[in-house]
Amino acid sequence: MNSTNLLLRSGLLFCVSLLLSACTTTPTQNSVALATEQLSQTHPGASLSSVPAHIDDNTIDLKSAIQLLLSQSPQVRIEMAQLGIADAQRLQTELISNPHLSIGALKPEDGGRWQLDVGLSQPLLELFTRPLRRQLAEDNLLSVQLRLQSRLQTLIAQTGDAYYSAIAARQHLQVQQQMLDATLARQQLANSLYRAGNMSENSFLYYDNELRRVQQQVKKRKRNAHEQYLTLLNMLGMNSHQAITLPDQLPVLPTEKLTHADLLKQAQNDRLDIKITTQQLAQLENRRSLIRKENGWRDMSIGINAEREFDGATNVGPEIEFALPIFNRNQGKLAAIDAQTTKTQAQLAQALLDVDTEIAQALNQMQLAREQLDLISASLQVAEKRVTLSNREVNFMLGSPFELLNIKRQQIQLAHDYTSELKNYWQARTQLELAIGRALPVPPPAVDHNKMGHDKMDHRKMDHSKMDHSKMDHSKMDHSKMDHSTHQQADDHSAHQLHEDDMPTESVDKTTSEHEEHNHD
Repeated sequence: MNSTNLLLRSGLLFCVSLLLSACTTTPTQNSVALATEQLSQTHPGASLSSVPAHIDDNTIDLKSAIQLLLSQSPQVRIEMAQLGIADAQRLQTELISNPHLSIGALKPEDGGRWQLDVGLSQPLLELFTRPLRRQLAEDNLLSVQLRLQSRLQTLIAQTGDAYYSAIAARQHLQVQQQMLDATLARQQLANSLYRAGNMSENSFLYYDNELRRVQQQVKKRKRNAHEQYLTLLNMLGMNSHQAITLPDQLPVLPTEKLTHADLLKQAQNDRLDIKITTQQLAQLENRRSLIRKENGWRDMSIGINAEREFDGATNVGPEIEFALPIFNRNQGKLAAIDAQTTKTQAQLAQALLDVDTEIAQALNQMQLAREQLDLISASLQVAEKRVTLSNREVNFMLGSPFELLNIKRQQIQLAHDYTSELKNYWQARTQLELAIGRALPVPPPAVDHNKMGHDKMDHRKMDHSKMDHSKMDHSKMDHSKMDHSTHQQADDHSAHQLHEDDMPTESVDKTTSEHEEHNHD
């Protein structure tokens, strides 16, 4: 009897110790705080705050736009919700199955009172598989964190593209307005010549119609600027009725030297997909060791069985049940881990190749944009000088006013090209940040394009609407001594530009600059 009680007490103590060990869980980490910490390492100053950022009337920079994205964009909230689901799944793996209580009643065949059979058991399979299940949940959580950080970096890069596109569209609109001013001045000059009888009606109608064509281009630029602005608001999680203040011009071209080798090394250290893939390889090795160590002895259950006999005696004692690892020794699981290891190693190699290609492409685009900006800057200086010389020739009645206005239009078109290439540079730089997995340091400016020729030519200060060319006394101008062949050349050149105004805006910028350069030669 004493031995029975001792065995019973030992079994109860063993069951209680198992249950207590199963109930103790390690404190779960705050994945949101961890995600914020990881994001702040790659993008200093960025925070995954659930409180919407305050919007004031000040001009927002890219850093403020990114913070607006992180604080109130529904796209960010969707990704954060996925992280919460992974946290909940990891929490569930810390729990084990509840104990099972069985109660039965037996009726003797020869009559008598009912016999009661009570059993209490605790499945041990989940207890023994708890480390493996926890490891699987950690792997899933790491995968979700990887997707979250990757998605956040993609959203930040898209926000940068939308930010620079919106500013560039506003800048294009300003330049196109200057083109409208120059075209209006040419139309007014043609009108004054037509009234004085020094221009045919056919030529005047051409200039008058071209003014409307340029007005159409201005309206297209306005529409594009508004669409880019709405796209940026959508990225930031704002509706169309809200408003933000953007800069009038793109950031100036910076001075920075970026080498492919340094950027690739930095990407290997900072890219989260590479870092997580390396961690997954280590975790697969841990899982292989765990499965080999358990080797099938996990399918066990322990419990207490109590039974009352027909004579009224009660029998109580522990029981244990386990499976013999004869046939199933987890051969399939080990083979699956080997295959998963091979797959993860290949994914790591492909990720390194993708990083190398993305960095090379971004650097190439940035270098091409920088070279184009140098050439356009030189062309702008030449165009500015030509405007000065042509203006002098017109004052001495040695040149055509139409030619002067055409040169000014060419100068304005170069300003379009400059804005487009500057936007390409900053967008390529944004893609480079996405490729290396972190924000690049803010570089000091090198070239202030406010000092370039196209900004010196501020047509906004020229009120062409107040210029009444009809008051010019053309009777005192000896048009017979003027070389009207230049007028014809100007008309031909303007007709060529008119054809280009019919093209889409993007193709006009590039095609016009190429033909104008050919005409200059």
